[in-house]
Amino acid sequence: MYFLPTSLILVGYFILTLVYTIKNRKNKIKKHLFLNELLIAVLFLMAGIIYPFMYRSHSPNLSQNSLNFLWLFTSVVFLIEMGVWAITLIYNTVISKTNPEIMADRDYGKFCEEFDNNWVDDLKSEVGRKFLHLFTCFVIFFFWTLGTVLSDLGVLTQWGLDNYSFSYWLTITVGYGFVFMFQVADLARLNKYYMLPNWAKKWYLDIKQNELHTFIASIPLVLSFSPFIFAPFPIFAAVALITTGSDGVACIIGKKYGKHNLRTNTKKTVEGLIAGGLTTFIIVYLISIFYHPWMPIAIEKIIIMSFAATLLFMLIDAYTKNISDNILNPLLTGFVMWIIFLL
Repeated sequence: MYFLPTSLILVGYFILTLVYTIKNRKNKIKKHLFLNELLIAVLFLMAGIIYPFMYRSHSPNLSQNSLNFLWLFTSVVFLIEMGVWAITLIYNTVISKTNPEIMADRDYGKFCEEFDNNWVDDLKSEVGRKFLHLFTCFVIFFFWTLGTVLSDLGVLTQWGLDNYSFSYWLTITVGYGFVFMFQVADLARLNKYYMLPNWAKKWYLDIKQNELHTFIASIPLVLSFSPFIFAPFPIFAAVALITTGSDGVACIIGKKYGKHNLRTNTKKTVEGLIAGGLTTFIIVYLISIFYHPWMPIAIEKIIIMSFAATLLFMLIDAYTKNISDNILNPLLTGFVMWIIFLL
């Protein structure tokens, strides 16, 4: 039962996110955010349900003692994180409510107004935002490589672990730790802005304008990777790179070279769409070839997977309006690749 604290935190976030979304449904529906935020809540619930099965999904020989250690370590880290946040939020609530000047200064409407006045939507800013998303992939590949090296050296066997259980344990702990940290901050920002410490407010200086009144895009992005912990590593890696890399390339190429808008009332361009599609094909193909030992399939199936993921990425990028592509891209491209692999 050492997994229980982590699962309960995830389910707790589901409840808090759902309550917030339903409570503000009129405004959310008006701004076309309601469905997207409902899906974020569902992603938290899904993660809470499947978390107990993640570490052993590719490691059936993992001993119960080793599994308990992984669960316990992760749970302790998250409980400490939640405790620090609770103390921080309570402290800022007390000092804000006992000092009218601090409360007046910590007004979210004021922050939004200043943010809009200083907003810069240029290529340099976009590259910076996309790099932060791409950092998620660096973490995944670093932990996988670390696990592979330690496994080849025989270190992991001494701990009763293997590459999958060790690498995914690190990835999940860091990934969910990131999600927990920012979802606390987001719920405070959107409900009681005065509860946020000044150091946390600095996180929001680089968000997009369309994230001012909803959750930041990084939260559903990470949560949407969760189901693919159960898929072969190349699919998990490809999903992460498509969602961050292909989207980043499409956005950057569209901003720098795009001249033909996909449709009215959108900044997306044909040039960006084509660049993102080509990047998706290259990602799936190269990842499948490079990590072939962990997904030994024929080259014909790899090409089919690459084309299918490319087509879905381009359709999502071209036609999705009210649901974040950080949710649809990983879920749809990932499940299609997984289905093709299983056929």
